[in-house]
Amino acid sequence: MPRLFSYVDFAGGSDKVRNYADKHSPVIICNSEAERNTPFKVKVRIGTNVKHPNAPDHHYEYIQLWNLETLVGEVKLQRSSYGDNPVHIEADFTIIPKVSLRLTAVAYCNKHGLWRSEEVFVKVEGE
Repeated sequence: MPRLFSYVDFAGGSDKVRNYADKHSPVIICNSEAERNTPFKVKVRIGTNVKHPNAPDHHYEYIQLWNLETLVGEVKLQRSSYGDNPVHIEADFTIIPKVSLRLTAVAYCNKHGLWRSEEVFVKVEGE
């Protein structure tokens, strides 16, 4: 199993180290509550403050969204779709929750490996 990196692994480092972690870390953006059996939107963004390179030898290949150990969505990325400049890559997912969620995003950088987000808990009303 490859190692999974996260922003918290580098949080105690210098500004340069934190910027490295920021531009690689997926972040889940969604409401903290959802309604059962109703479409629920989740955005995953790579980085918060620092844009990630988008060069042929350094780019993201995919973003996955997990609910505990269940894969609920995956986006395969075409590097050329974003041009050659650094970018905040975003992927939108829509899921139909049945029970409360524990979401984690995983994204793969072809140069620096697998990165995971912090877990986000979403309370589903009407369970």
